[in-house]
Amino acid sequence: MGHPVIARFEAVAGLLDVQGDRSTLDDAITRLAAWMGLAADHLTEDDETVLIGIGALLYRDGLRRRLEGRL
Repeated sequence: MGHPVIARFEAVAGLLDVQGDRSTLDDAITRLAAWMGLAADHLTEDDETVLIGIGALLYRDGLRRRLEGRL
């Protein structure tokens, strides 16, 4: 069995599909950056490091897709 949080990601992704949500990786990056800005005073250095790493992976994948003409 997979990680319970990944199962939640999958469930919410399914709901987004049903709702016709057209958000992109760029939208996710923007939302993450905005939230991190709002939460900056409450994030530990470790929290910020993990979230920056996640944002970097999203950014890199989005850039790769744009360069390949898939977005």
